[in-house]
Amino acid sequence: MRVVAPRSVLRVAPALAVLVVAIAGCGGDGGGGLGGSADVVELAATELEPAESGPLVWMAEEFRLDPGETLEHVHEFAFAYARAGTHMLGIEGERRTLEPGRGAVVPARTRHRHQPAASTGAGSAGTTLWEIRLAAAGAPATPGARRIFRSEPLEGIPKRARASFLLVRIPPGGETSVHTHPGPELIYQVAGRILYQNALIGTVELGPGGLEGIPPGTPVQKRNRSDADAEFLSWFLVDPAAAFAPGAEFRSEGAES
Repeated sequence: MRVVAPRSVLRVAPALAVLVVAIAGCGGDGGGGLGGSADVVELAATELEPAESGPLVWMAEEFRLDPGETLEHVHEFAFAYARAGTHMLGIEGERRTLEPGRGAVVPARTRHRHQPAASTGAGSAGTTLWEIRLAAAGAPATPGARRIFRSEPLEGIPKRARASFLLVRIPPGGETSVHTHPGPELIYQVAGRILYQNALIGTVELGPGGLEGIPPGTPVQKRNRSDADAEFLSWFLVDPAAAFAPGAEFRSEGAES
């Protein structure tokens, strides 16, 4: 299967940084400090340079591959995410194993291959993977893929952006700090429930499958008032020269409890 990248794409900078690191606290370097009691893992990150202007969206698609099945294609810049089963990602002759819950950078316009990891055990179920593409707003879906989400057009993407893909866990009764980001953020709830508050929409409750995004400089906080862990995935396009999550406050109303 070959998917041709549309005209409006981002070009990956020459030096790629593919990271799997745990980050705690609230800070400016890296890509994960959200403050409070949030546990943040950066699954993958790199720096991008816009090739052309135009509305861009995050578009997540799911592929399910049976043992021995291979998916090979070309498209815009994306993050790959092993949702279930061990996954093999091949890019330009290099192969990388992604255990469930891990992510990787897929450079724009680079042919790459997805396949389940070889298994000698009986009853192998193959692999389920997501590709979260940074695509033109009108980009077509990939034939055969199941759409997980397509965001609203992203506002305020920096001219040079650090793209990062995070997994955030908030324990029962926990919360992030109130903070902003120097670029647009998108979150997708994967487990548990949170109270999501930002200065534009107020407070909403997000359960599995919930999706919210904010433009740069918008105060935001996530709070877990349940008795179970809450987890969400986040995608950022931020100015790498600015603090990642500077502290902020809600001016129109206080944080709700």
